[in-house]
Amino acid sequence: MIFDWHVIVGSVAGLIAMLAVIPYIKDILHGTTRPNFFSFSLWALLLFISILAQFSSGASWSLALLIGDFIGTCSVVILCLFGYGYGKYGRLEWICTALAVLAMFSWLLTQQPILAILFAVLADAMAAVPTVIKAFKDPWSEAPTQWLLIAFASGLAVISTTIFDPANLIFPIYLLLVNGLTGTLAFFGRYVIKKQAVK
Repeated sequence: MIFDWHVIVGSVAGLIAMLAVIPYIKDILHGTTRPNFFSFSLWALLLFISILAQFSSGASWSLALLIGDFIGTCSVVILCLFGYGYGKYGRLEWICTALAVLAMFSWLLTQQPILAILFAVLADAMAAVPTVIKAFKDPWSEAPTQWLLIAFASGLAVISTTIFDPANLIFPIYLLLVNGLTGTLAFFGRYVIKKQAVK
């Protein structure tokens, strides 16, 4: 039996991505965080589209990251359905939803899964902008642990891939960047606020 480290690294990436949501769920249950139902539903849809597209194009072990993140995101959606979240559907959500639909149709019409992944990343990035800004302006409103864990898992996913093509690398690299940025802003923002409070 040949030892394949890609399997282990990819599986660890998926497990971390799935478990990273636990601190967030803890905050939700304690009432300190109220997730936006529509935002998390949209993120779950975009992850699902990317999973299907990557799988159809010949997935590698980086797919485990998306599956783990999808499970974690869906768990937040379920909590929202039980009254722990709130629903706010504005212009940004409409635009992102339209891009998600466009991703599906472009894939169906062209049979090119990479187009679905690109549109999904674009929609996800637009949906992430308010969170990134919030982490910068109000770092205590975001728990850096979750974001940095997913960024770490994304890095592992990139390393674990055995197929170096856009379909297998675009979403993990995107998740590494956007989650790393959000977590870093929240972490150092909290440090700056604490330092100013001491003065």
